Amino acid sequence: MSWKTLRSQKKVDFPLFKVFEDKVELPNGLHLDYYLVKKTPAVVVLPIFLDKIVMVKQYRYPVKSESLELPAGHMWPNETPEECAIRELREETGFKADKIKKLLDYHPSTEYSNQVYHIFVAEDLKEEKNDREKYEIMDVEMLEKDLVIKKIMKGDIHDGRTITSVFLAHFLNKI
Repeated sequence: MSWKTLRSQKKVDFPLFKVFEDKVELPNGLHLDYYLVKKTPAVVVLPIFLDKIVMVKQYRYPVKSESLELPAGHMWPNETPEECAIRELREETGFKADKIKKLLDYHPSTEYSNQVYHIFVAEDLKEEKNDREKYEIMDVEMLEKDLVIKKIMKGDIHDGRTITSVFLAHFLNKI
């Protein structure tokens, strides 16, 4: 039951995403204009240090507020998800993981985007110096797992990839 692409036209071309306007034919023969966003794959890292979850707090312009999140970032061309996870963890938190394990890949918004997130748990952390990009202005916080879950349920943590990663890791008994 797939759709047939009749035409695809790039409307926006940014480094991390591209917007396309497609003309598609549905299985019932109807035609539809469909807009989709092709986004760079990303990783989310759930780091555990001394039985606490390492998180970052940063201002998020689209929602005009600070956001408490797990370290995350977009993959570079020719970079594996694991390489990206290791890089983002060090960049944002200053930690290096001796043990990193992939939990799951998922698509956060299948209704309009092809983006995929790769979720990792990082353990056996060693403190090093962070290596943030010049626009990454954030603070590192370490919180007990139960407090993180309470903050999610209370609405204090509202980042979707963080919520998904924490509950998945909790469900799989990884935290």
